[in-house]
Amino acid sequence: MKLFKYSLFVVCAAAASASNADQIRADDMVVQGNLCIGTDCVNDEDFSSGVLKLKENNLRIRWHDSTATAGGPVRQTFVGTYVDGEVGQSWRLDANQSSNGGDNGLYISQMSVVDYPVYSDGTAPRYDCSDPFVNPNPVVGMIPVDEPAEAQSDCGPYRNFVQLNVLAIDGLVDVDDNKIGGVALGIGSEIANGEVSLGNADLKRRLVHVARAIADSDVLIKEQLDQGLFQAQQIRLNEIEALITMAENELEVLEQEVATSGSNGSGGNGGGGAAGWPLLLLPLAALKFRNRKTLA
Repeated sequence: MKLFKYSLFVVCAAAASASNADQIRADDMVVQGNLCIGTDCVNDEDFSSGVLKLKENNLRIRWHDSTATAGGPVRQTFVGTYVDGEVGQSWRLDANQSSNGGDNGLYISQMSVVDYPVYSDGTAPRYDCSDPFVNPNPVVGMIPVDEPAEAQSDCGPYRNFVQLNVLAIDGLVDVDDNKIGGVALGIGSEIANGEVSLGNADLKRRLVHVARAIADSDVLIKEQLDQGLFQAQQIRLNEIEALITMAENELEVLEQEVATSGSNGSGGNGGGGAAGWPLLLLPLAALKFRNRKTLA
């Protein structure tokens, strides 16, 4: 009887272990119906919004190219800490940030295959875990630069993945239902509400291969700017240069008349030289009148 009970226990334990083990199927799999994946999926799941659902508090899709070679080392900085690691073999699609109270958005990121030690940049807090009845553990100082950072839960070193956002689409909506989210394109770009960011305060990128603007709200390209504002300014400069040239010619004529009048010695032609001054003022008056017209 004891042998039978022991055998039955072994069979039940083996069956329980097998039910929790990974299942490997070396063949194609076809699902002729809907599919829900995640810890929050329930019986009679509603599939009216789609045939494939990911349902839990942290939605992640991971791509890992096992044949790819990782790139050079990169550094990702956090508040008070940093991580050095390699990316290039793995990509991840995230729906919303995993931390409580994190931003709502869609993120496409390059992610390291393994996690790496987290180090202090000189401002990471050092915690006191001497009292087991205190939660959270208090901060008692700062960890020197390049030393392992501490987890607040147990004061021990911890590790983290390198995750560099390539695309971030923020889906913030304020209390008045205003869509104030932003978009950040490229590694290192900082997302800002109501803006499309291609970099940050130190990292600048160009937006290239843009078509000519059509609507009033379209962005002008340099070609249109040159043909518009710069062309109008060039025409204005040409008109000013022509007026200056006219004034210089009038001045030359006036100088010749004055010289001729002085060589006669009689002064009889002095009036003719004086009469040339209004001719000199005509281009300047025309220039002043045009400036007033332009400002008006």
